[in-house]
Formats: sequence, C-alpha cells, structure tokens
Amino acid sequence: MTGAAWTSRAIRRMATSRKRTLALLARLPDEAIRRPRTQDAWSIKDVLAHLGAWEAEGVRRLKLITRGQADRVRFYDDMSEADRFNARAVAAGRRRSLPATLKRLARVRADLVAALRRLPADALRDPAHRYPVVHWLPEFAWTHEESHERDIREWWRSAKHERRR
Repeated sequence: MTGAAWTSRAIRRMATSRKRTLALLARLPDEAIRRPRTQDAWSIKDVLAHLGAWEAEGVRRLKLITRGQADRVRFYDDMSEADRFNARAVAAGRRRSLPATLKRLARVRADLVAALRRLPADALRDPAHRYPVVHWLPEFAWTHEESHERDIREWWRSAKHERRR
C-alpha cells in the first residue's frame, strides 16, 4: 500500500472510530459519562481525556518526524512509563468539564489528521525510525479508541441490564 493510500485509510479509520464513540456518548446521560469507576478506576470522561492525551502525543511525534527530528520522539519502554503518562492525562482531564473535554478531543483529532496529512509519505515506514509511524499510529488513534468504545458499550449494556432488575 502506498503512503498516500495508507494515510487516506488511516484518516477514514479515525473518522469511523470517532463517529462510533460520539454516537455512543450521545446515548449516555452526562451523569453516566462522569460517574467514577465505570471503566475500572476511571470514568468515561477520564477515558476521553486519556484518548485525547495519546492523540496529542501522536501530533507531537508526527510534527517532530516532519521536521526531521524523529530522534526526539519519546517511546515508553515499559508500562510504568505509560501508566505515569496516563495518570497525568487523567488528572489534567479531571480539571476540565465534559463539554471542554469533548471540545479538546475534537481539536486534538483535527490536529492529528492535519499532522498526518503534512507528514511526507516516505516517513510512514522509514526504517531509520525506532518504530515506523504505521506501527504506532493506529494504536494512538483508532484501535485504541475502538477498544475503549467497546468497553464503554459493554459497561452500558451491563448497567442497563442491572437497572432493569
């Protein structure tokens, strides 16, 4: 698959994953989105902040690569580093309202798409990079979001079932 084709496909996958997430959120009451500990230790709103933080990290990485500074891209070598990143992201997100969180999520996604469009096609699979963009970007964008969307959907089905009892 050419770089341009991969980029187009990636942008479509991002649009699809976001559309599904927003459609699900539209069916949930705000209280359910803000309710603590529905997604393990997090609320759904916390998950949204988490998704936005990883997408913002993706934007940062793509900009570095575009500027020829791929050597400055930071990778997390173990889960403790990623856990600290997640904890900071969720703490920052808790200071925002739900509307502000959703607005930030939209802005960061638009920035991610724009940064991907500016990325030279040959940079997608550049073997000089520790991890090529085609390997990490799906997890930062659509596969990550799809996984959380499935978890939220499953929680909501279970919660609805419990309320009917």
